[in-house]
Amino acid sequence: MQTAHAPSAAVTHCKACTAPIAADRKVGHARGYDLLRCPDCATVVVDPWPTDAQLMEFYQSYKGTTDYRKKAVRKVQRATRRLKKVAARAPGKRLLDVGCNYGFTVKAGLNIGLDARGIDIDATAVNASIENFGPHFECVAVQDYAARGETADMVYTAEVVEHVPDPDSFIAAIAKILVPNGVLYLTTPDAGHFSVPKNFATWHNVMPPEHITYFTRKGIAHLLSKHGLKVEKFFFTLKDGMRLIARKQG
Repeated sequence: MQTAHAPSAAVTHCKACTAPIAADRKVGHARGYDLLRCPDCATVVVDPWPTDAQLMEFYQSYKGTTDYRKKAVRKVQRATRRLKKVAARAPGKRLLDVGCNYGFTVKAGLNIGLDARGIDIDATAVNASIENFGPHFECVAVQDYAARGETADMVYTAEVVEHVPDPDSFIAAIAKILVPNGVLYLTTPDAGHFSVPKNFATWHNVMPPEHITYFTRKGIAHLLSKHGLKVEKFFFTLKDGMRLIARKQG
């Protein structure tokens, strides 16, 4: 028997900077979704906006997590290089990986002496992480983790924010977790990258409902700033991904 889902909502505001978005801002169509570009920050969002139930149903058969597991050695090596840069800026050694998947970034953190923890809403991945790397992982949403009063000196979140149904509460939770002067390392596809095709719908990162917000640097900086996180550095990359370090003010 199929479960009746609430209808998807029409998008009226940018998920990054909250500027109004009219239907005539359409820049393409993919997989049953229109793609609307914000007139202010140029972030692109899908329309209609999928419900939590629709996203949950989609991820029940999602293959990306399994594919990710095959890249373990390379992922640990890359995370190690990144974490050394992040740790050099952080006020302490407590690391939280938000969207930890199979735990490779946490493993990298442990390898270089960090007090590393990882959270994810995928119970299968979390259980595998515990089996492989020890009791450093928990199946919990970042919003619930923050609500418990948990804190960290640095937060790492790679290729996650473009998936989440509520980017605002996601970033708000990260900001709450970070101690004053704590640092955030974040990656996401860059909708403003010079290599993104003019026909936006043909960009390889356009894959709703897997990716539902396509941030620009201006858009993500606005969202982070709203929650007291100031971007200190956008890393240059020839690839069409965005990598940044931000610091919690105050």
